[in-house]
Amino acid sequence: MESNTTHRKRIPAMIVLVVVGILHAGGAQAAKPSSDIVTIDICPSSRAHFRNDWSLVFPLKQGRLMLVWCEYYATSPEQVINRRKSNYTDPAACRISAKISTDKGRTWSDTFTLQENTARLNVKHPNLLRLSSDPNKILMFFTSRRVDGGKGGDIRIFMKQSTNECESWSKPVQISTLGGTHFLMADRVLQLPGGRILLPTFQSDAWFPFDAFCYYSDDAGRTWRASKTRMTLRGHGAQEPSIVRLENGKLLAVLRTSLGAVYKSYSDDKGTTWTKPVSTGLAAPASTPLLKRIPGSGDLLLVWNNIFDPKHPDFQNGHGPRNPLTSAISSDDGRTWRNIKTIEDRNPGASSTPAVTFVGKKALLTYNTQPFALAKRELYSVRLKIIPIDWFRRK
Repeated sequence: MESNTTHRKRIPAMIVLVVVGILHAGGAQAAKPSSDIVTIDICPSSRAHFRNDWSLVFPLKQGRLMLVWCEYYATSPEQVINRRKSNYTDPAACRISAKISTDKGRTWSDTFTLQENTARLNVKHPNLLRLSSDPNKILMFFTSRRVDGGKGGDIRIFMKQSTNECESWSKPVQISTLGGTHFLMADRVLQLPGGRILLPTFQSDAWFPFDAFCYYSDDAGRTWRASKTRMTLRGHGAQEPSIVRLENGKLLAVLRTSLGAVYKSYSDDKGTTWTKPVSTGLAAPASTPLLKRIPGSGDLLLVWNNIFDPKHPDFQNGHGPRNPLTSAISSDDGRTWRNIKTIEDRNPGASSTPAVTFVGKKALLTYNTQPFALAKRELYSVRLKIIPIDWFRRK
């Protein structure tokens, strides 16, 4: 098969940089306009690249940053000549692409391919980790859709390694030991102080409901095991886990559900077993929550869609509306949340799948966003916001 990398049309190098304020939305505190938040539409959608999502920012050596995301691409003349009226769904052709910044995220290079589409449908959901035991080694995880001649539900997890700052990679190997459908969320892999690597995932032998758990490795990624117990819920199940280590050593996971709220679960054995998930009391559609610890503090940062409205025209069986995108802070290990603030309000659009990388005193937040209601079509772009960390704590 001829490589798409060589012949695909590049996204223009020029990017639009806009300084914006933060707007108030229902359920969130009003935020004063802030001139120190930078917004960049870094991967805009087009007919050739109709959807861009599942992004993250990964620090490389020499002060460089690498934006990594899922870049969907056209595969026929019709797709670039005429605008499609139907949604561009998850099984569409997709590869994992990247850009480089040398100025802390203000400007970005042209696009290059980090993982070519070697699956029958697509590769997606990038996660990268620099090993604490060997900082010269970077692990990359991703999903491959339709492997081993399976049906559309076959999605497995693969891993590859680099020892030269992502310039070249080892051959990918499958690390998922279960069959069926696996999903990863971008920017969720975590390494604990003792060296254990946790890769949060959710899986089903068919489709709904999904169960959430971790694949974990105690030997720097050479071998992997699955959690002994899973996080389970009714409806769509427990999905899209995001995990942090608490100050007492326990783990806290937050979960996407179809139950109208963000749910949470705990592990006191480094991800081997998990408690029955319970509601956080924070409203949410079936949309991705992100949980991170702010470096050098006891504060946790949660980013999610703080809304649940079954009467909304964009509800779609619990999946929406995915607007506004909001943040909150917890200083008591996730028991209570404060400073609920609006990051983005694109009504009637959507903003979701957040990822955060902390660089100095800034939070580099990426997410996919579109100006349309979900019911119209999925034309996602990747947006980057560079936000002072203290903004999340301001009242």
